[in-house]
Amino acid sequence: MTGIGATDQVLLLLREQLQRSDRAKGRAATRKDGRPATPQQRIEALAAVADLPERDFRRALVRSLLSERLGAELVADPAFETVTGEVLKMIEDSDETRALLDRVTQDFRAG
Repeated sequence: MTGIGATDQVLLLLREQLQRSDRAKGRAATRKDGRPATPQQRIEALAAVADLPERDFRRALVRSLLSERLGAELVADPAFETVTGEVLKMIEDSDETRALLDRVTQDFRAG
């Protein structure tokens, strides 16, 4: 049996995020019932910030995906930022995953 490498896992996460993004196109980015925003809604809100640099948005997207998968309690750990940067570099170093991240980023920014 073949194991799934780190790049494959990131690729799967990006594909899942893209699918969620496609499904969420019709939903509002804020909740009116006072409940905390979902990770999807937070990313949509960041995407709406016009002067947020592209690299910062991409990093926030990767950070959100990692926190969703690994647990929000890890986000407060300073090492989490290092991991986020390393994962983003892995994504950008691969043509396939970079193209997928570009597509997810464009979908959020266009929405």
